[in-house]
Amino acid sequence: NTEGLKERLNSKEFKKLNKKLFEAALTVLKNDGEIIPIKNIDTLKIASLVIGSRINNEFQNMLGKFAEVKNYEASPEISNIEIQKLKLKLSKYDLVIIGLHGLSNSPSKNFGVQEQSNNLIGEIAKQNKVIVDVFGSPYCLNKIKNVENFHGLIVSYQDNQMTRESSAQLIMGAVKANGKLPVSATKNFPEGSGIEINQTVRLKFSNAEDTGLNEKYFLKIDSIANTCIEQQVFPGCQIFVAYRGNIIYNKSFGYHTYEKEIPVSDNDIYDLASITKMASSTAIYMKLEDEKKFSLDKNLCDYLKFIPDTSQYLNVNMRHILAHQAGFVAWIPYFENTIDSNGPMQKYYNSIQSDSFPTRVAENLFIRLDYTDSIFRKILSTPLRKNKDYLYSDLGFYFSKLIIEKIEGKSLDEVAYQKIYKPLGLRRTGYLPRDRFPLNEIVPTEYDYRFRKQLVHGDVHDQGAAMLGGVSGHAGLFGNATELGIFMQMLLNGGVYGGKRILSDRVIKEYTSCQFCRSQFDKNRRGAGFDKPVKGGDGGGPTCQEAPFSSFGHTGFTGTMAWADPDNDLVFVFLSNRVYPIADNKKLIKMNVRSEIQKLIYQAILSPAETAYVSSIR
Repeated sequence: NTEGLKERLNSKEFKKLNKKLFEAALTVLKNDGEIIPIKNIDTLKIASLVIGSRINNEFQNMLGKFAEVKNYEASPEISNIEIQKLKLKLSKYDLVIIGLHGLSNSPSKNFGVQEQSNNLIGEIAKQNKVIVDVFGSPYCLNKIKNVENFHGLIVSYQDNQMTRESSAQLIMGAVKANGKLPVSATKNFPEGSGIEINQTVRLKFSNAEDTGLNEKYFLKIDSIANTCIEQQVFPGCQIFVAYRGNIIYNKSFGYHTYEKEIPVSDNDIYDLASITKMASSTAIYMKLEDEKKFSLDKNLCDYLKFIPDTSQYLNVNMRHILAHQAGFVAWIPYFENTIDSNGPMQKYYNSIQSDSFPTRVAENLFIRLDYTDSIFRKILSTPLRKNKDYLYSDLGFYFSKLIIEKIEGKSLDEVAYQKIYKPLGLRRTGYLPRDRFPLNEIVPTEYDYRFRKQLVHGDVHDQGAAMLGGVSGHAGLFGNATELGIFMQMLLNGGVYGGKRILSDRVIKEYTSCQFCRSQFDKNRRGAGFDKPVKGGDGGGPTCQEAPFSSFGHTGFTGTMAWADPDNDLVFVFLSNRVYPIADNKKLIKMNVRSEIQKLIYQAILSPAETAYVSSIR
């Protein structure tokens, strides 16, 4: 019956099948210089032009999820004067991706390719590299001129949300292409034409059901997030899950604050706290080790010559530092000596930036020029613990800033951007976010009554990192869940992402392995700069029991976590500002929110038998 047919056509199973069919049909007819997939998104200036569709449609929006793309639109009947104006605007771009929409499948209508559309595309192709995506019948190709000037040409056959998003992902390297022309479109493109692209280079935006997982577990994650917001565990959060190269869950919940003025979006930036240790300091160390500029087997004095010969810190080993087994005390509250009952002391701070007080700590708060030296003198004057067993400590990662800047001759934030984030195409990950983004895109952290006497917003939450100007090896990194997920996927890929090698597989395996697991009685589970699950499945630690010991990642004080599992090709990222409005809110930790969400993910991807097996071998 008609109602039954409608129900079947609107079912999730039918839509899933339809999506697969549309994706499988995508046909690449030109790929000069292997321009598809686009690899150098960090260096190319890219524009997108849609003809016959509204600007910021699904095609352009999907392209924008992968790279910085400037969007334009044009009418199929665009005038010659407007063609010249648009051509001038596009002249500054290295690549223009053109979506040809609104095409007719009727031969009597010339298959919808207007003369002015042809003129526009032809003019652009004379000056720019272009990829043209035809959202219509392949017979349209017979009416498109100047094809010889195109670097890339795709036929997507249909013009709907599925084809727009899938073909954009194809261009960006998240979808393969195996389609062949079912008809002879032109002399140059006979039946059976089609260039195969058999490898993907980036994560694909997908969903749980497309990868065969049960949606009910992810609905439970929704429920946990919403319940936590209701119970004021945190005002809002971002949750990201990638499985086997597919982003299957990528959602934002709640608001920046409990005042509910700004909803959390996927692009918003969180203070990542101690994830900085992994995603900045350690990532750079790995890169420097690949470049033979750094070694875990060297000592602090090999990189920092100012350490006195009489210092206990002289021969502290780098591997021990990164695994938190160097004898450092856990933490030093540097700020306490610079405040009194009224707040920051004038001896150390000024409300106006100047040569004497150049370093921003917070809004209208600048620290004295020489205080950085005081922080490191304080560390070096603090005796090492006699028992050099495992103890988590920030102190070793304070030295990361000095070591990296000494080796590279550049600031830590610049090195992180140039060596790690830029090649990965990460646009919103980095230090000092206030310098690059409006405050309404940065999630605030704590109202600091004790030290800074203000809401910390866009400045690093950690006091020590703030006193260093917001750039440190242990804290200061900001980012969102999607980009942090890409960083973790790069590690799972053996150091490759977007067609580029960022790190070697060898160095990733060394750093993510337990550094001091000589026997089952060793208490230090840590890698070099990476955290690991608790051994033996005894509970506790940062993960759920289902996470295998091969997995690795890090958590952060502000309520963050990033974790990768090479056994299951799984990435999990959770970001929140649980410290808003005060850091004493420990509900996130007491309720094991992050590990409970992670457990649901494993329940979705593993059968009960497999879950029990993984737990038993921990």
